[in-house]
Amino acid sequence: MNRSLLIATLSACLLCACLQSHCEAQEATPKSYPVLSGVGLALMEKDGHVYVTKLLPGSPAEKSKQIGEGDRLVAVEVNGDETSLEGKTYSEAASLIRGPVGTSLLLTIKRPDEDTTVKVPLTREPLAIDGASGANYDRFIGKPCPKLTLISLDSEETSDLENFKGKVVVLDFWASWCPTCYAPVAKLQKLVTDQPQWRDKVEFVTVSVDADRSNADAVIEKNQWNLTKNVAIDFGALNELGVNVVPLIIVIDPSGTIAAMSGAHAIDVEQEVAAILGKDK
Repeated sequence: MNRSLLIATLSACLLCACLQSHCEAQEATPKSYPVLSGVGLALMEKDGHVYVTKLLPGSPAEKSKQIGEGDRLVAVEVNGDETSLEGKTYSEAASLIRGPVGTSLLLTIKRPDEDTTVKVPLTREPLAIDGASGANYDRFIGKPCPKLTLISLDSEETSDLENFKGKVVVLDFWASWCPTCYAPVAKLQKLVTDQPQWRDKVEFVTVSVDADRSNADAVIEKNQWNLTKNVAIDFGALNELGVNVVPLIIVIDPSGTIAAMSGAHAIDVEQEVAAILGKDK
C-alpha cells in the first residue's frame, strides 16, 4: 500500500496543526540558518522500495537533469558510506538524504524499464516550502535564550534551563508523529558516546512537542534514547522560542546565548558545539 508523500529533503514537519496561531511567515535573510535543506525530492514508499514522485523546482535534484518522477532510489552514499534503501521506509530514506547545506551525497537510482542503475552526485542546498521557508532565526541568534521550564518525561519533575548555565546546551525539538524527527535524536545519542570528553561541558536535551507525552515516552523507550535528557515544555514557550517546525535544533552557549538555530537536518551539531568549546579555551 502506498504511504503518504514526503518531501524528502525538507527538514521539518510543520507544527501549524498544533500552533496554528503562531505560524508566521517571515522574510529570510542571508545570515539566517536554513529551516530546510536537502536535494529537493518528494518520495513515496511502495512494496519495500522508495520512489521519486516529484522534484522541487530549482532544487539540486531538478537542476541535475538526471533524476525523474518514477525513478527508484536504490542507495544513498555519504562520506563513502553507502546505505541500501531496499526495505527502508520513506522517512528513513529522507533522513539519509537530508543534511547540512553544502555537504554532498551520491544517489543510486534505477529508472523505470531499465535494468542498470545510475549514480547521481548532489550537493545539499537550502530549500523552501510554504509555512516554513520564511522562518527567520536572526532575531534569536546572538540573543539570550528565553527562560524555559523543562518537564522530565521520566519523572514529570521540572527544572530550569538556567540550571545548565556554564555549559553548552543542545535542544532538539521533535515529535512522535514526525518520523523524520527520529534520525536527529538518534544522532545525539551517538554524539554523546563519540564525545565522552564533553560529558561535563555539554547537555544534550531532546524536547518533545507532543500533546500526549505518553506517545513520546513510547518512542523513546522503543528506540532506547537514554543518553540524552528527554523533556517536554509548554506550548507557549515554543512560540516564545520561535519554534513552529520540527525537527529543530537550538544550540546555546555557556553564557545562555543562542549560538545556532536551524532545522535539525541542516546543521552539523558536532561542529557547532566544538566551535563553541574551542572559543572557551
